[in-house]
Amino acid sequence: MKTIVVLVFFLVLSCNLSAQNEWDDVNVTQVNREMAHTLSIPFGSEKDALSGKSLEESPYFLSLNGVWKFNWAPDPDRKPAGFEASAFDDSGWDNIDVPAVWQVYGIRNGKNWDKPLYVNIRYPFTYTRSYSVMADRPDDFTYNNAMKNPVGSYRRSFTVPTEWKGRDVYIRFNGAGHGFYLWVNGQQVGYSEDSYLPAEFKITPYIKEGKNTVSVQVYWRLTGISRDVFLWSAPKTQIRDYFFQTDLDDNYRNAQVTVDVKLEGTAPTKGKIKAIISKNNAIIAEKLIEKPVIGMNTISFFVENPDKWSAELPNLYDLS
Repeated sequence: MKTIVVLVFFLVLSCNLSAQNEWDDVNVTQVNREMAHTLSIPFGSEKDALSGKSLEESPYFLSLNGVWKFNWAPDPDRKPAGFEASAFDDSGWDNIDVPAVWQVYGIRNGKNWDKPLYVNIRYPFTYTRSYSVMADRPDDFTYNNAMKNPVGSYRRSFTVPTEWKGRDVYIRFNGAGHGFYLWVNGQQVGYSEDSYLPAEFKITPYIKEGKNTVSVQVYWRLTGISRDVFLWSAPKTQIRDYFFQTDLDDNYRNAQVTVDVKLEGTAPTKGKIKAIISKNNAIIAEKLIEKPVIGMNTISFFVENPDKWSAELPNLYDLS
């Protein structure tokens, strides 16, 4: 029995240390990425949360947009080795604006990188049975086999605000890829595919006080960190997700309201959950859960004859 345990551990460890080829494996779309959820960045107070301020004005939001260091390689075999290390010298690298598609940025700034390649009716690597990103492209492509899979490597530093101490910290890419790897302070955090969906990673175990380094390596074509990237922070016990729905009765007069609130965290919650529907600062309906649990909490209540929404009369209510 002891021998079997050792053997299993060895196999798992060997798998973790294997060559990174998730970008060329159709069976893998993510590694260690957070489950998709409604984004609701906390504010410092209830007053600020209800004031109509944007999420960017929260003290628990930190944009990572701006200038990053950038290295372009024509294929995976020539990507920079060890670039994710905090002490790596990137002083000789190019600068690039984030967010941006590096092919478009390169053309506009005189860089000798790959050119944009966009296919709107099929993926440029799925016309063979291999489904490999490295497969030859058709001869009729304007830009075909010169560079099958260029790689963009990004680096920058950031400092976590002192007010975030003791909280969980996440990094969110609103659009990057098509496939990319993420490291923080030289430690690999995860991998994500699909450049048009947000990708979020919990980086609490990887960050430190003072200066931190984030490194990203992006694969495939017409790509890059193409939408906003930012850090945000939440308490150890947090509202991780919520879903609001209404169901009008058969006469389209009264409504049954349901709010699903998912709590997540490592610390037991001592708070309460209250859902309030209001309009013009007047409370229309409210419901309280005295003892919420970690996991899903459902709030249901009745709203009598609410003002209905239509294109002609777009009535709106606030949920808080």
